[in-house]
Amino acid sequence: MGRRTLLRGLTLAVAAALPLCGPTVAQAARSAATAVAVCGHTSAQPTLQRGATGDPALEAQCELNLATKPSRYTPIAADGTFGPATETRVKDFQRCAGLTVDGVLGPQTWAALNTWAAQPHTCGVQGTSSAAESAVCGHTDTRPTLKKGANGIEVKELQCRLNLAMEPFHYPPLTIDGDFGGGTESRVIELQHCANLSADGVVGPNTWSKLVDWSGRNAYCAPPRPAGYPIDGLDTAKYQHPGGAAIDWKAVRASGVEFATVKATRGTNVTDEYLATDLPAARAAGLAVAPYHFYTGSSPDTGAAQADRFIAAVRATGYTGQRAGDLPPIFDLERMDDGSGRCPAYGTVADTKAWLDRVEAAFGRTPIIYTQKSFLDDCMGSTTAFARYPLQLADYRTSITQPPVPNGSSTWTMWQYTDAAIFPGIKAPATADVFNGTQADLDRLANR
Repeated sequence: MGRRTLLRGLTLAVAAALPLCGPTVAQAARSAATAVAVCGHTSAQPTLQRGATGDPALEAQCELNLATKPSRYTPIAADGTFGPATETRVKDFQRCAGLTVDGVLGPQTWAALNTWAAQPHTCGVQGTSSAAESAVCGHTDTRPTLKKGANGIEVKELQCRLNLAMEPFHYPPLTIDGDFGGGTESRVIELQHCANLSADGVVGPNTWSKLVDWSGRNAYCAPPRPAGYPIDGLDTAKYQHPGGAAIDWKAVRASGVEFATVKATRGTNVTDEYLATDLPAARAAGLAVAPYHFYTGSSPDTGAAQADRFIAAVRATGYTGQRAGDLPPIFDLERMDDGSGRCPAYGTVADTKAWLDRVEAAFGRTPIIYTQKSFLDDCMGSTTAFARYPLQLADYRTSITQPPVPNGSSTWTMWQYTDAAIFPGIKAPATADVFNGTQADLDRLANR
């Protein structure tokens, strides 16, 4: 939920390390000493401004496309000539990255650009769609049939266009090195699945055609949303507030999202800093809302104490569990959030039940448990003790049609199917869910 750790520990670390509203000038300056040819044209990075030509300008244009497309900026022409369109895009990028907006590519802008082009970031201000560009990477216009083992500028063109065509928060960008290895082959297959093409990993005319189309305009291949579950939800925490940015909950609701789970507390001593604003604001925007607690299990027999902190924190926001729009409270039961992937050191069925019982008594609602079958199998002996509780299950595999349920359970209520969804009104990726039921079912669960 909003960047929990069951399947997203690495994503959390990346989110913490990469400020999605842009590196500061100081951060850019620290990395300025290392020039990186992200697009594979040249690592020479002289100061550039309008009128410049050559490989450095070409590298800049290609990197600008990679850096700004995640924020819905249509790519500019990568033609090696620093003209008005390039200058405008440099200024757009400088605003995104929190740099001086002068349209000049100096050391600080280059450093930030290298980072943004190689790793997915989003701007505070979104771009607008414009006419597609034909030359967006600048390596070659030739489109030979390519497969694993190929190398050269045609492969660089392929890798660059794959990075522009595949939604970067779901598909980490490839290194543009001109070597058609296993990683490039896998990415081609993913593109082919998206485009309903024969998924053979070979880049022939049909694959090139789709790749050129998607990479040159404001479009992406994204993992498929689970079919058959029309009601959408999302999970939020402090990680959806990069740089202190607020969530525009009205925009979230207008995008079609029906429910939200908002992080409330962790363990015995942490209350999420955005609970007090996000929970009421999401409810006021018309979403069904639930607060959730991350169980730590780092000390023995703390379930009741963790419940007490959660109860006090969510009551302070006005949550009662009984108002129209209030979903049941949610208990986040998963592996330790220290990056180790270990089971909670003192996590037990009894301690879990202590939390569940106390919260159920406080709010008169049966809590929902957020977990995963493999966690209960590995960490709690495949217990069936939680069979009566509704489940929010995390499983990010695109190869399944629904998440596997724990022993003793027969169904699930919410499925968190990705940790990298992009929602209007939120400046960072969020986890996304679908609801297992109808709108009437959701309304009943939310007292509406």
